[in-house]
Amino acid sequence: MPRGVPKKAAEGGEVNKAELIRKIAKGMGKAVRPRDITAALKEQGVAVSGSLISKTLKRAGFKRKGTGKKAPSAKRSADKKPAVAAAIGNNASQINKAQRIRDVAKALGKKVRPRDVIAELVKEGIAVSSAQVSSTLSAAGYRRKRRGKKATAVVANRPIGNGLNLEALIAAKALIAKVGSVEVAQEALLALKKLG
Repeated sequence: MPRGVPKKAAEGGEVNKAELIRKIAKGMGKAVRPRDITAALKEQGVAVSGSLISKTLKRAGFKRKGTGKKAPSAKRSADKKPAVAAAIGNNASQINKAQRIRDVAKALGKKVRPRDVIAELVKEGIAVSSAQVSSTLSAAGYRRKRRGKKATAVVANRPIGNGLNLEALIAAKALIAKVGSVEVAQEALLALKKLG
């Protein structure tokens, strides 16, 4: 009994679907589409799931026929951003967007923001998403500048705890360095307290 043919199918004379898929695919050439095979099998009265076709083709070494990139639909773009849809031309799909993002960023300088790049590209009639611009800029070496907290000028007078500030701690450290240890400094402070 051939490998891959179920026992019931071999005995009952039923058709092995995987074998049919392979035969039809061979007739179509190396690059095939699962939907073409589905249509051919329907004509023969055989119902097969798309996943079975894909798995069988993959195991048999067939390459799927590429669908190619679709140009952005004017209606879909118009629903999202009317200004962008008006700016999209016929040659927008022919432009390498990532390269154009890098070129615009280079022209804008090192401190470039994604929204600035998007605005420039809309003027040229190229629609790009903020995520696409951010990832392209990041890959090109443009790092996003993080906003941090500004350092305050009055750090020395800010209380740290128990009414102490930075100046008092620095003075205490200097005292400990002069007397040799924390214990000796504490004894000196206790003696000073008794005198005062």
